[in-house]
Amino acid sequence: MNLRKISFAAGIFAIAALLAGTAALAQPGFGRPAMMRQMHARLFDQLQLSDTQRTEVQNIFANARETIVPLAQQLREKHAAMRDSVNGGAFDEATVRSQAEEIAGLQAQMMVARAQAKNQFLAVLTDEQKARLGELRAERLQRFQEWRRQHTGAGAQS
Repeated sequence: MNLRKISFAAGIFAIAALLAGTAALAQPGFGRPAMMRQMHARLFDQLQLSDTQRTEVQNIFANARETIVPLAQQLREKHAAMRDSVNGGAFDEATVRSQAEEIAGLQAQMMVARAQAKNQFLAVLTDEQKARLGELRAERLQRFQEWRRQHTGAGAQS
């Protein structure tokens, strides 16, 4: 009986934690959109964008999101359908090939949309800001490579 009470209490606690976590994720200022806003704000500051440039870039990113978000949703759905086809029993190469081609088409559309947004973003920048952006990218790449060296080395030793 005592074990039953403990199990019940643990279950209630797990459900409460899950609900609290879900509520926290739903709050504004948390998660990917908030993180992207913070990253953009930091980048804008590092590039010393004018107010006009900030507005233009925010509009570019917003327009890109309107294109990319539905494509990303379609891509998730197509991947799920392909997983179902592959895991569903009898393998049908024609179906999988067709689904793979649909996925590739969506990926191509997303790549084009991202490239368009990047091109529009770069068109807003001055030559000095483009140079600074190149420096920031090089610094970020160097930090990533250092992180990767540290973590790959640590994983190989254990």
